[in-house]
Amino acid sequence: MELSTLQTNTNYRRRDATDSFVSSDEITVYLNEGLRTINGDGNYEFTKTSSAFVYTDGSVQYKLSAVAPDNKFPIDMFYSDDHEFEMIAPEDFRKISESGLNIYAIDNADLLAKTSFGSGTIEYHYYSTYMAQTSGGSWIAALSTSTDTPLVPERWQDMLVDFAAARCYQKEGMIDDYTIAYSDFRRKLDQMRMEYPSKRRRVIKRWKSSKEVGLRGPGTVMKGNPLGQ
Repeated sequence: MELSTLQTNTNYRRRDATDSFVSSDEITVYLNEGLRTINGDGNYEFTKTSSAFVYTDGSVQYKLSAVAPDNKFPIDMFYSDDHEFEMIAPEDFRKISESGLNIYAIDNADLLAKTSFGSGTIEYHYYSTYMAQTSGGSWIAALSTSTDTPLVPERWQDMLVDFAAARCYQKEGMIDDYTIAYSDFRRKLDQMRMEYPSKRRRVIKRWKSSKEVGLRGPGTVMKGNPLGQ
């Protein structure tokens, strides 16, 4: 549904749609709050996207704001079928960056990457924080113009109306109506979560402590097993 339709449907829920106490702009704020709440609840297939960046051999640190400004959680990195990347913890990255593996890590605002093949253009696949799109299909951070639409599949978009209506009821002091509308929102969100199970990529632990590998002395590794595996 377009933003204008979501606004209209929210006003239909109110007992007096002619009351200007809640403006269309305010309803838009509530709809976007609902989208952020849904996005914060999990990682959904409809927020999967990708970007590409040029990796230069010898340079391992890249700003996420330049690679993927809407990055939420990583999914994978891809160069070719012959080169598989592993996501590791940022604190382990520099310890094994000379291992000859294809590895990457997310370190706050930075993307760390190291390849075994040298320079090249790498695809970065991830879950996005963006939850809306323009009429032309460009993803955006929030609903803004009347023809913008949510990324949430249309059959689940009524939950946004539930959320926005709940906020309107809350402001107008209609506590019972607020409770019912917000409960409807949570119920539909739970149902959608069952259809789109939340997925999160596990970080591979490549660096093991001396205790884990049965050695003496901190930070030591076996000569024939430099990764402590």
